[in-house]
Amino acid sequence: MISIDIRSLKEGFQFLEFSPTTEELLPEEASGGEGEERAIPTFREVQVELQVTVDGEQFLIRVFAQAIAELTCDRTLEPFDKAVRGKYFVCFMPESMMDKDAKKDSVLPLPKDSNKIDLTDIVRDSLMLAVPVRKIAPGAEELDLPTTFGEATEEDIDPRWKGLEQLRSSSEESPE
Repeated sequence: MISIDIRSLKEGFQFLEFSPTTEELLPEEASGGEGEERAIPTFREVQVELQVTVDGEQFLIRVFAQAIAELTCDRTLEPFDKAVRGKYFVCFMPESMMDKDAKKDSVLPLPKDSNKIDLTDIVRDSLMLAVPVRKIAPGAEELDLPTTFGEATEEDIDPRWKGLEQLRSSSEESPE
């Protein structure tokens, strides 16, 4: 869990650094169960920098996270590593100070019964959003991958397409 103790923060600007483990970034429901395949990439060498500005009961936090993501290439299905960086800005304040549209912004209520702010989800989500949608390993783009495997035979063609084939051949024979 990546959390900061708000009692130890002084008024003004502070800079904090964390190096959480891979297990600390996992969601609670994904951390249990041996042999379960995780849907999220694994991150290692995680570095988190926080720029915290305290103004009374408001905490403006700038989160900068970087890590090595262990990914699988979409093209070759080979594992590879990619450096990712993410950032997020969030403001925590007492719920009584928030307006009704605050949840649409990056304004979150301070935890009522705790003196800690949990940033685990924010850090994990920032790193997840930094993972590219198209995961291509270095050098995989240039590989010549086969796209056809042998010639199609009459048995391979779906019989429902025969009618279309007849239409195509008759249109090629009669010019308009």
